[in-house]
Amino acid sequence: MPNIDLVAPASEYVRVAQALKDVLASMTEKRRIDTLKSRDAYGRVSAQDVISPVDLPSSTISRMDGFAVRSSDAASASEGSPAALKIVDDIGLGEQPKLRIRPGEAARVATGSFTPAGTDSVVPVEEASVKGNIIEVRRPVEPGSHRFTAGADVKKGSVVLRRGARLRAQDIGLAITLGIRKVNVYRTPRVAILATGSELTDSEVRGGKTRNSHGPFFEMVAKAVGCEVINLGIARDRKGEILGKLREGLSSADMVLTTGGTSMGPFDLVDEAVRSLRPRALHHGIRMDRGRVTGVAVVGGKPVVMMPGPIQGALNAFVLFALPVIQRLSMAGDETIKVKARLTKRWEARSRFSDFTKVVYLKLTEGESGLEAEPLSAETESMSLLVRSTAVTVVPEEVSSLEVGREVEAMLIPGVSYSL
Repeated sequence: MPNIDLVAPASEYVRVAQALKDVLASMTEKRRIDTLKSRDAYGRVSAQDVISPVDLPSSTISRMDGFAVRSSDAASASEGSPAALKIVDDIGLGEQPKLRIRPGEAARVATGSFTPAGTDSVVPVEEASVKGNIIEVRRPVEPGSHRFTAGADVKKGSVVLRRGARLRAQDIGLAITLGIRKVNVYRTPRVAILATGSELTDSEVRGGKTRNSHGPFFEMVAKAVGCEVINLGIARDRKGEILGKLREGLSSADMVLTTGGTSMGPFDLVDEAVRSLRPRALHHGIRMDRGRVTGVAVVGGKPVVMMPGPIQGALNAFVLFALPVIQRLSMAGDETIKVKARLTKRWEARSRFSDFTKVVYLKLTEGESGLEAEPLSAETESMSLLVRSTAVTVVPEEVSSLEVGREVEAMLIPGVSYSL
């Protein structure tokens, strides 16, 4: 792909889809793989299809406490003419049956114990009368009843974990059950986060300083979507300082997120610093509301998302750009939870940006006929809006209003919509 020279002034904005397409096309991510013990691979993404080395169960087991029998011995059993079978073995959990059951015989079994050779059914204990070492069965027994046959759960040679699947507790549990001791997983994406602004501080607020809340906020969100985070701290509004932090992030991480310094004022130097790194793709000024001063770039094959200072614009940039990039880096695909909900209030775009891609914050509640969504609005700097919201919906450029009762797709953002 040729170099992209699309550094537009803030009055000329590129479409969200085009900017994202250019970033994804310019990335040259490495597929690094870790080999981990199965119990240590929780939450990681499988780097290969995992094949079962054995059948599960390995042998046929009983699904009931009762007696393993030959169904033919009780095929004509009735109340008036019960089938009498001699108990010749008592098989406990974890014990391998030693006897082959012959006609007229039975073996006592427990739920989960192996069934002996010669049998094809289990009679539950409540359906048999026991008299000494004899059981009486008073109704016909269906072949195969109350048994879990070898390989019924998992067949040897079948795929049990798919490449690209994020490993859950049950996936790890199955791997351990099957004796799979190690798995290959993709290395967790590393995201470097840089907060910019001479006014920011991580200590006491004095002399016009502002607490750096956005850096920790996006650190938590990045971790929630499956990233390892490198905290680059705060860079003052000096190009050289920003440039040094960017180089540090690009050398140690798979992508860099910056907050602040993306507007057109004399102290907005992030774009200038990124340009000096000779990016292959660069867009500054996106058709999105809020967050139109967002910038995206690819430097040395690694994406840089320059998020605005106001929190809503920054989170919108994360949702529309950083999240798809992280999903690409993780190899897990789109794991975002999306649900349908009906609006309880009319929503209308800001007239100046009605033809931009819009991100609308929603408060979801359970209504009489399903999920309901109340659209929320506040100034772009409002963190309390995020506290009140539980989801977002992305409204395309061609839609400028949403009527009451309209069904929307609500996106739940890990770390924002819910905590982990």
